[in-house]
Amino acid sequence: MSKPRRPYGNPPGRLPATMLKVLAAELSDSARLGRGKELWATDAVIDVVVGRGTVTAEVQGSRRDPYVVTLETEPGEGPPRKAELWVQCTCPDDANIGSRACKHVVAAMFALADEVAVEPDLLERWRSGRARHQAQPPAPGERHLRLVRDAPDAPRPEAAVDPSLAEISGLLAAPGGAAPPTFPAVEPRSQPVPRGELWGEVLVDALARLHVHWD
Repeated sequence: MSKPRRPYGNPPGRLPATMLKVLAAELSDSARLGRGKELWATDAVIDVVVGRGTVTAEVQGSRRDPYVVTLETEPGEGPPRKAELWVQCTCPDDANIGSRACKHVVAAMFALADEVAVEPDLLERWRSGRARHQAQPPAPGERHLRLVRDAPDAPRPEAAVDPSLAEISGLLAAPGGAAPPTFPAVEPRSQPVPRGELWGEVLVDALARLHVHWD
C-alpha cells in the first residue's frame, strides 16, 4: 500500500480507527495534535506501508524531502495501548519533545486509522510481528521517543504536580467540615451489555458527541 485512502460511508473498521485517533491524541499535546490533524487533512501523508510489527509513513513537511515516521508495536490484538508503542520521526521536533509525539507522528497515525477503517485486517497484520527496536537502547544521537512498559522492579519517577490542576481540585473540593451526601444503593441492571457491532456504534456515537465547554 502506498498513498493513504480515505474511508467513506460506514467503513467496517471505524471503531478501531477511532481508537487509534484517540491514541494519537494521548501521545501529543493540543498544539501538536492540531497541527498533525491539519497535515493529515491536507494530504501531507503521502505514503503508508503497514508491515508486521512496523508501520512506516512519509509526511511532507516544510522541507523538500518528506519526513519518515516509524510506528512499531508489540504483538497483540486490537489497537495498541500507549505502553505498547515505539514511535520515531526524522523531524527536528522529535529530539526535544520527551514523551510526546510530534505533528508528523500524529498525521501518520490518523492516516493509519483511515487505512484500518477501510481494511480492518491491517491492524491484525501490524500487531502480528514484534517491534524491531522494542528491546534495544537508543543509538547515540538517535532522535526518537520511546514508550515501553515499566520494568517490574524499576522505580517509578515521581509525577510532576500541575499547579492548575491543584487549583481546580481545591475549587471543586467540599467546604471545610462538610460531609459527602448519602447516595442511594444502585441496583444492577438486567439489560445485557451491547456486544460486537452494536457496542462499536455506541462508542463511536459517544465520541462524536463528546464536547468540552470552557467558561
